[in-house]
Amino acid sequence: MPKDFNVRVFRRVLRPLCAALLLSVLPTGLAFAQDGDLTSSAGVFVNPPRAKTKSKRSEKSNVRRGYAAGRTRAGKTASSGSGTKRDATANAEALNTKAEADIKAGRFADAAAQLKQAVRLKPDFADAQYNLGFAQFSLGSYADAVEPLRTAARLDASDSDALEYLGASFLNLGRHAEAAAAFEQAVKLRPRDEELFYDLGTAYEGAGNLDRAIEAYKQALVLKPEHVEAQLNLAEAYAGRGKQAEAVEAFRQVVRQTPSNAEAQSSLGDAYRAQGRYAEAAAAYREAARHETNDAELQQSLGYVLGRERRWSEAAVALKRAIQLKPDFADAYVNLAWVYNNSNQFEESVQILKQVITRQPATPAAHFNLGFAYTRMAQTGGKKGDELKALYGQAADAFGVAVRLRPDWPEAHTNLGGALGGTGRFKEAIASHLEALRLRPDYPGALFNLAVAYRKDGNKKEALNTYQKLKATNSKLADTLYPLIK
Repeated sequence: MPKDFNVRVFRRVLRPLCAALLLSVLPTGLAFAQDGDLTSSAGVFVNPPRAKTKSKRSEKSNVRRGYAAGRTRAGKTASSGSGTKRDATANAEALNTKAEADIKAGRFADAAAQLKQAVRLKPDFADAQYNLGFAQFSLGSYADAVEPLRTAARLDASDSDALEYLGASFLNLGRHAEAAAAFEQAVKLRPRDEELFYDLGTAYEGAGNLDRAIEAYKQALVLKPEHVEAQLNLAEAYAGRGKQAEAVEAFRQVVRQTPSNAEAQSSLGDAYRAQGRYAEAAAAYREAARHETNDAELQQSLGYVLGRERRWSEAAVALKRAIQLKPDFADAYVNLAWVYNNSNQFEESVQILKQVITRQPATPAAHFNLGFAYTRMAQTGGKKGDELKALYGQAADAFGVAVRLRPDWPEAHTNLGGALGGTGRFKEAIASHLEALRLRPDYPGALFNLAVAYRKDGNKKEALNTYQKLKATNSKLADTLYPLIK
């Protein structure tokens, strides 16, 4: 049973199924929802996705290493073999020397044209193959860079530069497993190079091998403890692996090194949120928001954790800010309505939901929360007669749209049944509860509501049969049900 379950409402036997709606509290029934979404007696509260971190670096700087961009083999011109072969070699090396000057001047297209001729004349010219790959890489022609770089690495097994840029080319092409293989060879040649281990971690992370990524990032940090990018990516890999405690500590390390790093603060908040440490998450999000004042997703995340802390007014401020920054932010509208429902501001909830439904009518959670707002309005203020029936009718309409948009949503079906019961349409209510149970046979809330609907429809036998089914799965809830149907 959820903490906010109000048992007393079920003892109002003469109220037509009014609070049977409150039993829809099992978040696993939200087919479209994320882990951690909350479905409660106020509706659905959408758990925001984790912050989108900046893309991992893949393009190498031409001067990052400090070595010459172009390479020649001065003094190593072949002197043996036929004259034709010697001439081809000499011409290839001359073309490579000219291309080197073009590379240093940033004329990569000119360099590539000359180097293509050079490798045609002498295919086993390792430096020309490397320079051609480098020029193509610098032009952003990553696919064209692959073969000459791979050839250079094959011709010269000690060429870690060729392997490095081969890995970077594969990264830019999204071929992460091949990138990892190239970087693995490179780190064997340069085992003290923290940047290569960082790149290796990036490749493994892209390939979905988070365990290997974690090991690579950790090695980069052994070599350079102040490597903030490696620390941040390590934290992200821990989070992706579900190791939230490790992620928290890694993000905290980034924050200690770069206190104004909004990305790290936001990700730290995400890690705290994943652990249910909502107050700490709120503090991290607030700090991130100090540096990123116009980030709607950040405000949404802040509003969510404040809502989980039941800090309604603060949550509302953050969610309103998210909507102000991003007027089409459907989840922020849905969550603000949930906050309003929890703070008994049902009219405000209806108004905010009508806004998002006007903008994005195919938002099932908005219709779901609207149904709850109308239901709670029906349950408060001593409403009777036509007014009460009209509110339940509006609730039924809202839940009905949610069902049409998400037919596989058990909570929506059983709450539709509750609203239909509120209008006296018990047979339709029974059908809705049965559909909820078809989708989730062990759903206690739907069993409870079905039993009440059967009893209200005059079918005591089926009500008692349903009670027995509920007793087998949730005896405490069954004890609450029995006085209503005996």
